[in-house]
Amino acid sequence: MNKVTLKKTIAARQNGKDILTGECLETDVCLMDTDRIHPKARGGTYTLENTRVLHPVTHMMRHGNFRERTPELEELKIMIDGREHIRKFVNSLNNRLLASKRRTDKLDTITQDWIKSQIKEAQSQLGKTDRRIEKYMKSLDMPIVHSALAIRGLGPITVAYLLTYIDIRKAECASAMWSYTGLDKPSHERYTKGEAGGGNKTLRTVLYTTADSMIKTRSIYRDVYDAEKRKLEASERMVKSRNTQGKLIECMWKDTKPCHRHGAAIRKLIKHLLADFWFVWRTIEGLPTRPLYVEEYLGHTGIIRPEERGWIY
Repeated sequence: MNKVTLKKTIAARQNGKDILTGECLETDVCLMDTDRIHPKARGGTYTLENTRVLHPVTHMMRHGNFRERTPELEELKIMIDGREHIRKFVNSLNNRLLASKRRTDKLDTITQDWIKSQIKEAQSQLGKTDRRIEKYMKSLDMPIVHSALAIRGLGPITVAYLLTYIDIRKAECASAMWSYTGLDKPSHERYTKGEAGGGNKTLRTVLYTTADSMIKTRSIYRDVYDAEKRKLEASERMVKSRNTQGKLIECMWKDTKPCHRHGAAIRKLIKHLLADFWFVWRTIEGLPTRPLYVEEYLGHTGIIRPEERGWIY
């Protein structure tokens, strides 16, 4: 039985209602979610006996993925979602043109001109959306926003993404932020075939763009990047890296390709930024904080505090 038939059959059995809330389900099966009573981890499959249909929000709440936001942050989430749709649309159209230039796709002149016009219009709309988000961010009366925007290289768009995607009450330690963004592991360990995970790619992409800006503008966080890069250039510690053929090999850090050391140094910069953002936001909200793992368990000293980097809280 395919998914559509399964949804229709179960929805009829549930009398057209969400079995957990009692609310009426939409008639369009695309607007229903299937939910396994016994989860996949326990061998549960999508069968008539083991499946129910729910509203998507009910489904998210059941699995603890639904986040209730304040009206201000809900409005911000709407703007960020809109920005992401436009950004992905622009990227998709640019990829079509690139495929044509690479001669892997063939497009006639009329289609190419239409795509170019759509890109121009979408980029204009993306600029308008960015300006609307920036204006909205500056109007928010939130101490974390004022504190974050005072850091060189950390702009309103990045802060908007952080506020939208991160639930600071759930992030009980800085490493939770790293895990959520997929920065707790190197890139070659981030994904496992057949398993969900890898972190929030959207937020990670924004943070990498921010890190690049911080390096170019010589933000205080540039020091983290420079120090890590110098350390890796001299390090004889063994690491897995990709060779010129793209295969994973083991070699010393100093023998890896420069782009690998550059990526690792950027990752270190972002982790420091996220740790400071986490600490400042938790402190402002009156939530408990704890030392970093390297400080609490490994006994590292000389940890640079957020206020030493210009954070005000």
